[in-house]
Amino acid sequence: MTPEPPVEAFHDLLKGMAALSGNRIVGDIARLYGKGAPPDLSIACNHKQIASKQWLVEALAETLPRPDGPVWVLGAWYGVLGALLLDDDRLDIGQVVSLDIDPTCAPVAETLNHRHVATGRFRAVTADMTELDFAALSPAPGLVVNTSCEHLDDVPGWLASLPAGLPLLLQSNDYYREPDHRSCVPSLDAFREQAGLAEICFAGARPTKNYTRFMLIGRR
Repeated sequence: MTPEPPVEAFHDLLKGMAALSGNRIVGDIARLYGKGAPPDLSIACNHKQIASKQWLVEALAETLPRPDGPVWVLGAWYGVLGALLLDDDRLDIGQVVSLDIDPTCAPVAETLNHRHVATGRFRAVTADMTELDFAALSPAPGLVVNTSCEHLDDVPGWLASLPAGLPLLLQSNDYYREPDHRSCVPSLDAFREQAGLAEICFAGARPTKNYTRFMLIGRR
């Protein structure tokens, strides 16, 4: 078995790639590794995760590039999607609120997004998305993003708890083999039916090697 490269070498590699590409997010990830990144950050930043998030950014740039309020990203893990949203010049997003139920995620997300924390454009919150009263939030969200609907016990029930007219971006998949996936859907049409949105301005499917990811952008 080939040994894993030391963290210092990986950190230097990322710094080199950031210098070569000029990509600010790669530089931020390199900085995070220099400060001590969690071992599973490599999963949050692998090619499949990044490709899915890039697809999301592309779709959002075409359908809702200027949300009228903060963008709440639910189940946000280490804030990688927030970094992509705030670094894309096609999007005009005042603030990203990165929410995850795991309290270890917020410090990592804020370190990764340190540039945007400094300007007030990013903050991390520890909470259970299913217990949050979105109608009581001030300012009201301009968009709520949930890329892990397959993990919820009751997708229609959760959606019914949200304010009518709330802009939403939802993702799910047909990866039934994952034990923690409790609300997978077999097709894009099935996801439409499960979500029951009043308005849909984007619906798409992205096949991968092991499953297909589905995405909807619309209003509750």
